[in-house]
Order: sequence, then C-alpha cells, then structure tokens
Amino acid sequence: MNVSEVMHAPAQCCHAGDSLEQAAEMMAQHDCGAIAVVDQSNHAVGIVTDRDIALAAAQRHKPLWELKAGELTGQHDLYTCHDDTDVHEALHMMADKKVRRLPVIGADGELHGMVAMSDILHRLSMYGAKAQTAPEDWREALEAFNSVTTPSLPITTPDFGDYGR
Repeated sequence: MNVSEVMHAPAQCCHAGDSLEQAAEMMAQHDCGAIAVVDQSNHAVGIVTDRDIALAAAQRHKPLWELKAGELTGQHDLYTCHDDTDVHEALHMMADKKVRRLPVIGADGELHGMVAMSDILHRLSMYGAKAQTAPEDWREALEAFNSVTTPSLPITTPDFGDYGR
C-alpha cells in the first residue's frame, strides 16, 4: 500500500513570509499538528509543527504575529516521501529520522499531501488483534513501528493489606 492511500490531501500549507500566528490558526482550523511551508511553485521548503510554534513562542519572547514561518524551517532537516512510497518504508523513515510527519511529494515535485505516523497506525488499527491475518505489507509496517517504540511497562498494584477495610 502506498502513502497516497493514507495521506491527507491536500496538505495544509503556508509560505515562508506568513506569520506563525497564521500558521497556528490554520493548524487549529484543520485540526492538524503540522503545516508545510511551500515556495511560489508549491514545492515544500520546510515544515512547521505545533511543537515548533510552542517552542518559538516560549524561547523568542516575541508575539507569534511577529515571527515568520520561514524562520523555523531552517531549524531541522526536511524529510519527504513520494506519493508512491510504500507505507512501511515511510514508517521506517519516520522512525529513523525521529519525525512523525512527512510531506508527500508528487512526480511533478509539488506538494501533494502530508502523511503522519498516526495515519499509518490508524490504518493498522483497523486490523486490531488480527494483525497476524493482515496483508504482508501491514505486518511489516507494524513490525517496523514496534521496533522503535518503547515497550509498555508492567503496571503493578501495591498490596495495602487490610488498610482501609
């Protein structure tokens, strides 16, 4: 299964000169945690996440309307995938690069959408406990995800004896 089958399209995007306030409003309006920053040709040049905005607001001591999206795009590398990228390959890339979202680029070089780890996991969850009967590509994606996540810690309840009885 390809990324194009699980991505959000079209991706929410802004330009480098747009304020972080505008970017934050768009993220809130569309209930998304990231927005792609594109140039005039609709080519992705960066990504701004909700975390980036929160950190910028806290560390730069400026109002969000004075900060520009382009100021944040150079803080970290931009990782992308193509719309024909296999989902487990995208999941491996996210795990390897420690990112949760990837802009999806078409053959024309333009931004076609955005895929989040949660999009892939949501599709995996449709198989639930029946992951053993899931198609092979989904089993591989689930194995990739499991290889990079922290295992759950066992929860134990202390024995309080007769206290409170």
